Amino acid sequence: MEQRKQKDHPTGPDPGRVRGRRLTKTMKAIKKGKAKVAPRRESKASFGTLRLFRRSFIFQTKEFFDNSTLHGVRYIAEEGRPFFERFMWFCFVAFGFIAAVVIIFSLWEKFQTNPTITGLDTDFHNQQVIFPTVLVCPTAPYDEDAVRREAYETLGGYEQGSEVYEPFLKLLTQLSYDNIREVAAMLSDMPSTPALRTSSLRELVFRTAVRCNDTFAACRYKDEDIDCCEMFKPMYTEHGFCYAFNARYTNNKQVEILNSEVYVLFETDKKWALTFEPLRESNIFVHSYNEISGWDFQPQVMWDIDSKVEFLISMKQTYTTEDAQQLSIGQRKCIFPDEEKLQYYQDKYTFSGCMKECRISKSLKYCKCVPPFYAPVRTIPSCTTGNFQCLSEYTENITSIHSCQDCELGCLNTVYDIEKYSKIMKTEEEQQEAQVTIEYLTWPIIRYKREVLFGWVDLLVSFGGIAGLFLGFSLLSGVEFIYFFTMRAFCMLYKNRDELEAIEREQVIKSLSRHELGLKPVAAPAGPPVVPTGDTLPVYDTVTLPPCVGVFLCA
Repeated sequence: MEQRKQKDHPTGPDPGRVRGRRLTKTMKAIKKGKAKVAPRRESKASFGTLRLFRRSFIFQTKEFFDNSTLHGVRYIAEEGRPFFERFMWFCFVAFGFIAAVVIIFSLWEKFQTNPTITGLDTDFHNQQVIFPTVLVCPTAPYDEDAVRREAYETLGGYEQGSEVYEPFLKLLTQLSYDNIREVAAMLSDMPSTPALRTSSLRELVFRTAVRCNDTFAACRYKDEDIDCCEMFKPMYTEHGFCYAFNARYTNNKQVEILNSEVYVLFETDKKWALTFEPLRESNIFVHSYNEISGWDFQPQVMWDIDSKVEFLISMKQTYTTEDAQQLSIGQRKCIFPDEEKLQYYQDKYTFSGCMKECRISKSLKYCKCVPPFYAPVRTIPSCTTGNFQCLSEYTENITSIHSCQDCELGCLNTVYDIEKYSKIMKTEEEQQEAQVTIEYLTWPIIRYKREVLFGWVDLLVSFGGIAGLFLGFSLLSGVEFIYFFTMRAFCMLYKNRDELEAIEREQVIKSLSRHELGLKPVAAPAGPPVVPTGDTLPVYDTVTLPPCVGVFLCA
């Protein structure tokens, strides 16, 4: 038993106790300054480039805080200051930053939504103006004889019962998005013949439409008699078959034509008016010469037989200065005439032309054709009778403006307001002329100017003023920020790599010191022991001595 105890508990000195006594003596000697710690014999630690770049970035951050010109920033990172003082400066800087950001965002929103101002142009006086486009659309724009002839010869094939096609031909001359469903229902109840399926509906309209001589009795322009049929051109529009005076575009059964003849008024003219005597009930439209007649305009006057209508108009024109081109279309909410090219009306941009092209595109998208009131284009098929069912289903989608958000008003926009309207019915006692008169009320044309209120330079100055007021920030402060965290950080990585490695090694030692605070000795690794010389004491591989170890050395 005694031998077994002797084997379990050797009589020799315990290595752990010996090393523990030696470590205690070492600490006391270091504290009294009688001994030094021998440096470990190991190669310098080699750190990766990414790790050194991270250390360089951290170092430059502190350098930036210490040398920054931004107000209050240096006090946040200043060493040795009380925590309360540093936190106070952090709150001040954070408050200034938040206030600057809020105000800058409000300025940016103002710049995006309302950077222009529109005011009255008092320096404008023009000696001439373009007379507006007048569109006269009869409510029954067909010729009875022509309708019967086309129904009998073209659609009926010279057979009896051809009168069934007459209502369709009459309605075709009045075709618009309002009555497409009615036309589709009529076609579904009508016998379908090869002639009906293959006939060009646009050509049928021009052959059955009412003639100019049956639409106007007499016309006067600037108080002078004119030839009505020379001044009023036939047009097949989105409101049906009409006659237009001073229209920018006219059309026939084959093509749309740009009108080169423009009628203007001079301040010295005897009368600034157009007068005509219609022979049929008509809807009368008045709009700017620059716009294209179509679905976007509603009739100003509903003229009845035996009535005298007179309305005085005023012209209001808004133009945009050239410096507004620095803004986007969404900011100024208008498009310059030469800024965007339309596909079908390529001479100048207009809002009505853009909307018309949008409806054409949607008709092609849904039904693979366009209604016959659009002038034929070589690459676009015109709808036949078989496509009206599709058109009737998608009429609301085609005429909806929600999918045409890219269309903006032109930067040169003209509108006409009716200032005075009078309508007198003809009676047996009063023998008066049944006519329509459109006249300017006064010559001084009201003109508005849209100009830039808040441009890019103003925005830059405002941003700089706000940032300087709250943070002391300037353009060079931004350059300094970029310099510290790009060029300076990279240069330190390649030119001062030894210093970065020394800093990183020091940080590693500090990190280990924060974690290894115990005094428990650890067995030394196998191998020959380090022999101390003089007053130098050995350091164990697994024990790191921090500057202040435990409570014994900190007293």
